Amino acid sequence: MRKWGMELLILSVVIIWGINFTIAKYGLLEFTAIEFTALRMISAAPLMLLLALFIEKSVYMERKDIPRLIIVSVVGIVLYQTLFMETVKYTSATNASLLISISPIFTTVFAIFLKQEKFSSRKLIGSIIAFCGAALVLVAGNSLASSFYGNGIGLITSICWGLYPVLASPLIKKYSALRVTAWSALVGAIPLLLLSGPYVFIMPFHITHGMTLFALLYSIFFVTVFGLVMWYVGVQKIGASHTMVYMYITPFVAVLFAAVWANEYVSFQQIIGGIIIFFGLWFVKSEKVKVHSTVGEPISK
Repeated sequence: MRKWGMELLILSVVIIWGINFTIAKYGLLEFTAIEFTALRMISAAPLMLLLALFIEKSVYMERKDIPRLIIVSVVGIVLYQTLFMETVKYTSATNASLLISISPIFTTVFAIFLKQEKFSSRKLIGSIIAFCGAALVLVAGNSLASSFYGNGIGLITSICWGLYPVLASPLIKKYSALRVTAWSALVGAIPLLLLSGPYVFIMPFHITHGMTLFALLYSIFFVTVFGLVMWYVGVQKIGASHTMVYMYITPFVAVLFAAVWANEYVSFQQIIGGIIIFFGLWFVKSEKVKVHSTVGEPISK
């Protein structure tokens, strides 16, 4: 496939992920966040493992790596994916997308703390700038208690997603991002199913809202299977740094789609907060000094 064709596929992925901030809300009309995430992961994991087997010809992982895989699964699947659904339930798609977009800052902080990256004043300044933007977003919007709760959960969600690549980095370097994600989804689905109960398997057959079923299928096939596989193919074909540039489009898609589809109001404070966040992210990521790093970028959704 030509480079421009690959870039169009990557662009389609970030559009799918941006739209998901609104579509996911419909999944919570008849499911709890845990139930929805359990169904999504138990459905997507086998498909992703099959794709990993087809693409890489192996899904093998050494026994000694299982403890780290379990930790990665808890943080990246059980906590992040469930908290993501809680975030979109209790706050606006705009706030959710902007708050989760600061996860690379948390990745940098954790990587420095765990000595996977070197400290620099540019990273510190950029992080402070991004957090100032996040603070504006946190207090933006309506004053309902549920909105404050959703914003708070959104910040915790961003922390989890920032920690995920730091924890997963040794596994991803040894195997591949696709293989690690597929196994993480399967391992993470186990506690989610235990928390949901056996009834969760027949819940899809009792869905009464068409949009709830659409949200579930959209999340499984488009957001998870198609999105992640195409993303990792993009990383292999055009490089991680080039691919990651597209991630910054996701919040803008989320805001635009929420405004058009759900008539979601976007305040001036949210716009300013978003601009400050992306300036902070740019300030950190545009550092000219080459710093050794073993950490990959977090992949949304």
